[in-house]
Amino acid sequence: MDGAKPCIGHRFRVHSALMNATRVLIVAYRRRRAPLVAMSLLTMLLAVQGCAVDWTREHRLYCRMDERLLVRDTLYFGLSIPGGGEVSEADWRHFESDDLTRAFPKGFTVLDAHGAWRGANGDTVHEPARVVIVVHEDDATSKSAVDNAVRNYQAAFHQEAVLHERAAVCVSP
Repeated sequence: MDGAKPCIGHRFRVHSALMNATRVLIVAYRRRRAPLVAMSLLTMLLAVQGCAVDWTREHRLYCRMDERLLVRDTLYFGLSIPGGGEVSEADWRHFESDDLTRAFPKGFTVLDAHGAWRGANGDTVHEPARVVIVVHEDDATSKSAVDNAVRNYQAAFHQEAVLHERAAVCVSP
């Protein structure tokens, strides 16, 4: 919606006008009063005139002036291998140096963890895990790097899933 004005500062009035016009419209329609229906529609149109109306649910995060809005991807890599065994320390170091370091050259954090999850067969699996946290720009290159790291881990260690959590974060230098 380039060039359109958001209704910043007028949201309450726009919302209130739309709600009132909607109520009048419903009553007028039920009573079959065409002029009132037309007037209500006109009121609704005037209430949002020139506003950028976005019909998606958005939870904006407003950062301070000294912060940047970035994305934090948190990946939960289970270390149990289906059919028995675990990803060894050497195998993890190899994955970390070959896949993660290449995918996230600006850096990442790895935490040791323990968790549980329910597989497709309904069984609950308790296992050691590694949590990888990456903070980056919200762009296609970063998204592709995250997706590739997950795919490579799943293929290398026969994983059913890697939990992927994504959030907007404010970052200070």
